[in-house]
Amino acid sequence: MKKKIVMIALICAMVMVFSTSCESSDVYRIDVYSQTANYAGVQVGWFGHIVRERFGIELNIIPTDDGIFSTRMTSGNLGDLIIFGADGAEYRDAIEAGMLLDWNQNNLLENYGPDILRDIPRALQKNSAVFGGGTKLFGFGHNVASTPYSSEASFYHPDLRFDLYLQIGAPPIPNMMAYLDVLQRMVQHAPLSDSGLPAYGISLFKDWDGDMVMSVKCMGAFYGYDEFGFTLYHAETNTIHPILDNNSMYLQGLRFFNRAHQMGILDPDSATQTFSDVVEKFADGRVYWSIFSWLGPANYNTAERQEQGKGMFAVPADDQKNIVYGTNIFGRDRMWAIGSKATYPERIMELLNWLSTPEGIMTHQWGPQGLTWDYDENNLAYLTPLGIMIHDGDKTVRIPAEYGGGTYLDGENKMNNNTFTIDEINPVTGERYNKTFWSSELNRETNPARRAWQQWSGVRSDDELLETRNMKAVVIASDFVIGVRPPSLDQRWVQVSTAIKNASWRAIYANSDAEFDRIVAEMITQARAFGYDECIAWNREQARIRVEAVRRALGE
Repeated sequence: MKKKIVMIALICAMVMVFSTSCESSDVYRIDVYSQTANYAGVQVGWFGHIVRERFGIELNIIPTDDGIFSTRMTSGNLGDLIIFGADGAEYRDAIEAGMLLDWNQNNLLENYGPDILRDIPRALQKNSAVFGGGTKLFGFGHNVASTPYSSEASFYHPDLRFDLYLQIGAPPIPNMMAYLDVLQRMVQHAPLSDSGLPAYGISLFKDWDGDMVMSVKCMGAFYGYDEFGFTLYHAETNTIHPILDNNSMYLQGLRFFNRAHQMGILDPDSATQTFSDVVEKFADGRVYWSIFSWLGPANYNTAERQEQGKGMFAVPADDQKNIVYGTNIFGRDRMWAIGSKATYPERIMELLNWLSTPEGIMTHQWGPQGLTWDYDENNLAYLTPLGIMIHDGDKTVRIPAEYGGGTYLDGENKMNNNTFTIDEINPVTGERYNKTFWSSELNRETNPARRAWQQWSGVRSDDELLETRNMKAVVIASDFVIGVRPPSLDQRWVQVSTAIKNASWRAIYANSDAEFDRIVAEMITQARAFGYDECIAWNREQARIRVEAVRRALGE
């Protein structure tokens, strides 16, 4: 292994020295326009250090915001490395405008992306067939897998401050609405955070809202529903359910959050704060319930707190059926692309190729090899003591200067996109890249907080809990790509979406059931006036195409 690493390092050094494309400083600064980023500026810390040392590249991250895409399109240059949040209209527009580089041009992929070319052929074929007329290739989607016969780890599972849940007697949670009484009791039991600030049962944010309010539609994910335009797509029945139908999961989710507001356990800042604000509140212990495993537990569960018996863990309602995504050999919808104006596209392709190798994937997910993780004598992955401290929840741990300095969190990859799914099998270990499934992690002596949860649940991990309780609804992956909305529908779509989001937030903050019902009725009337029914008709046709793609994927 060491010989291989040394050889790779020597090859990289030779490329850096002899490449005629390098600048005199040997550092190529690229603009990374990322529609998934939550960060602006130059990538710093350990990941920035690795990319600079290995590839002579400095990453300047440019996140998206209202008007940014059209502004950059007008300028004639989207960026050097581009990450699209979806494979929809903007991705197609960029291709048609000549903003994206054809990876087949000058054998770019063949010469500088051999691992990508070898390992994800179906994802590349899909991109070429759908977006390049079968001859051109403009990138591939994120979370790609080499096999379709598995499912990714679940990240939708309501997590509670489990120590507080035990302290109030661990009452049963038969359904979604029952969480509210439990959370109210938890807030009454512990009204202040670790630093003495007011704590809440639930805290939301609105900067990730899309066609509808993100947090509200996510409630459907606990019952087998995935977002699909203005509908929710049921993973097991392959049917769609318009969000404004009577008693739809979306309207049930709205009522859930409104009831939380009326009970005084919803953060009053929810409609105005950002994702980053909520992260800070979770890190301080100000929020007791989380929709996503990577939000609450990832920011609250530090090693120190868990040694004290404190932590957030999955506590599903008895009637839940969480969606989990099937591994996708075609890649998902966040697209990796290279700008047509990139000065040295071959070096960008080398970076993308490395991010698609076991070393690159493990580094992206878990940090520098040898510092935060490594392989043992049996080629099985394990976390180092520093890695355990970090990945048990304390990402404010300082990183040695020779690895880039700063905190681990400072150095995390700010592009915010994956190549392979974390649930792909690492060929080095035969285990998933996801540390949750490493034998070293499953057999590691647990801390008091996790041990208490394991004793309560009778299992070792969140996924095992959902599996043993038959709480998984798998969203089957396929080569489906949602179509381009006709121009005549686009304006209506935006108006409908705006009406739904604005009214949804007003409904969340209604001070009575009567006020809530009135706002929802007005929302439905206004949405229909703007063309909601026409939008749903288009959704139904797209759903028909999606179902056909799913059946092909299942071999039906």
